[in-house]
Amino acid sequence: MKTLIFLAILPLMSVLLLSSTCHKSESIKAPLEHKNDICKILHYASLAGSSHNSQPWKVEVFPNDSIVVFADASRLLKVVDPKGIELFISVGAFTENLDIAANSLGYKTEITLHDTGINSAGSVASVKLVKTSLPQKPENLKELELRTTLRIPFDTMEIKNIDRGKLVSIAPENIILVPSNSPEGRFIAKKELEAYTIQAWQKDAQDELASWMRFSNKDVNSKRDGLTPAGIGIKGIGGFVVRNFMKPEDSKKESFVKSGVEKTQKQVENCGGWIIISTEKEDASEWINVGRIYERINIQCRSLNLGFHPMNQIIEVQPIYQEVNDKMVSGRKIRFVARIGYVNEYPAPVSKRRPVESFTIFR
Repeated sequence: MKTLIFLAILPLMSVLLLSSTCHKSESIKAPLEHKNDICKILHYASLAGSSHNSQPWKVEVFPNDSIVVFADASRLLKVVDPKGIELFISVGAFTENLDIAANSLGYKTEITLHDTGINSAGSVASVKLVKTSLPQKPENLKELELRTTLRIPFDTMEIKNIDRGKLVSIAPENIILVPSNSPEGRFIAKKELEAYTIQAWQKDAQDELASWMRFSNKDVNSKRDGLTPAGIGIKGIGGFVVRNFMKPEDSKKESFVKSGVEKTQKQVENCGGWIIISTEKEDASEWINVGRIYERINIQCRSLNLGFHPMNQIIEVQPIYQEVNDKMVSGRKIRFVARIGYVNEYPAPVSKRRPVESFTIFR
């Protein structure tokens, strides 16, 4: 009986999974009120985006209000991100959130980035906190809570000049905003669909994605990372079926993969523009900086009612990456791609996050 129910519902679940929102934290306000400032800052930092919601960061806290941030190589996506570039970008997003949260709680931050490799045990960033005033701009903390990735189709109208300026001004030397209706925009859309399709049928990439699926309540509550039913917006009867009748391995089934490709085609055809973040140099500190830029863009998009959806398959699949890179930013390296577009409303953001104590050592 379970098998019949599963076969009937699987195609629908595939569409729901790939069209839903992905992000944010469950309500933690009550216990957070009783935490010290360091724990609050690290909690808000952990609301940063990361590939597959892998949350690849570790932290050491010292008595003099110094925080040392590490990349957790055990959470590396070895198939799609073998060099750890996206891992460092995720840690960069964490560092940006940490900076915003600390400033909002009345601390000045002194951040030093370190050039370290994925196999190094060294830190990627050192943060010194200096108390300067009473907590300021609590609305910034709310922005961190609301930051969201949207996988729904967006409005295709061109991004307004005033909004374009706000986004590009975050890091004009690194950011390009390409209108979706331009020849370059259509080129990116075509190549993103090609890259997604190749990766979707790639067995080792399927296996890696399945390893981050958290379908059962037991996995959701014990691991508190990865792609959960709540975090990817599968609720109601759909959420019940996923939690009780689906296993992570089901994400590799043909019907699931085909639905994902079809949904991705709708996504790339329905947006207002493409954000490209590139770098001139190639080292860990540059990738950390890309993560900080990406996080600021994502937060700014939310305030402008622009949907934001990272689509880095175009970077992960060779030789498509090289073709796109040569055409769009010759002489530099594309390190992040996202589609953006106006939306009518944002759904309530939800997803699991690991508790601060699970990734932090207090010295």
